[in-house]
Amino acid sequence: MDLSFGLMLDLSHLPMQRENCKDALTIARDYINHAHIGNCYIKNKHDPAYGDQHLRFGYPGSENDVDELSEYLRVLLEIGYIGEGSKNIVAFEVKPVGNENQKWL
Repeated sequence: MDLSFGLMLDLSHLPMQRENCKDALTIARDYINHAHIGNCYIKNKHDPAYGDQHLRFGYPGSENDVDELSEYLRVLLEIGYIGEGSKNIVAFEVKPVGNENQKWL
């Protein structure tokens, strides 16, 4: 029987698990079959963005922004997951928090 196995590593989960991006991606490099990119907020349980809500990058007090996103993509490139000729999956998930969508109309 041929079994397939793969891991999805989500940038938004790393801060919640207190994981370092480079370590997580490097350790799992041989098993990654989906790189997922999002943001999270874990500073205040009463904030509507709390948890793995995939809020926009730059949300005040959130865990991931340009630096973390850049590092994630850089490490994916370093471990060979992305690059020229690669057909591996990289997906972004971003959604508004509360009434943020009203600001963009």
